[in-house]
Amino acid sequence: MIVITHLKWVFPYIGWYAETAYCHTPFGYSGIMVLWYSLCVGMPLFCGVLFAISSVPVGIKGLRDKQFPPKGFKVYKPTKIVTSWRAKVKSLGYTFGALLFVAVAIWGSFQVDSMPNEPESFDYSICESATLGHPSFESF
Repeated sequence: MIVITHLKWVFPYIGWYAETAYCHTPFGYSGIMVLWYSLCVGMPLFCGVLFAISSVPVGIKGLRDKQFPPKGFKVYKPTKIVTSWRAKVKSLGYTFGALLFVAVAIWGSFQVDSMPNEPESFDYSICESATLGHPSFESF
């Protein structure tokens, strides 16, 4: 269901917005800057949140139980339980793994300023007809 909705509505909308980003000013900001910030900062943060939701509780429980996989953690095949410093390293990796995505988002926030803001040869007549080429959301 998600694949169908994305193919039918989300991806056409993103493609349309990317082609006409210079014509839009969402929330009073330049449309191209919104596009750059969403790609370079928003996407890594979103992925980091998704990663953290699924991995941080496992890492914390592993640190508390001093073993990995933690007690009560379901595994798909017979798995050797790791204890000592190796369990601590694995648990810390699960706990702080989302920080990698945060680091990429911080790095991306500094890179956005060097991205092109205004096109050199942009045909602004596209802006006048931007709403005409908008993908329709009424067709089911």
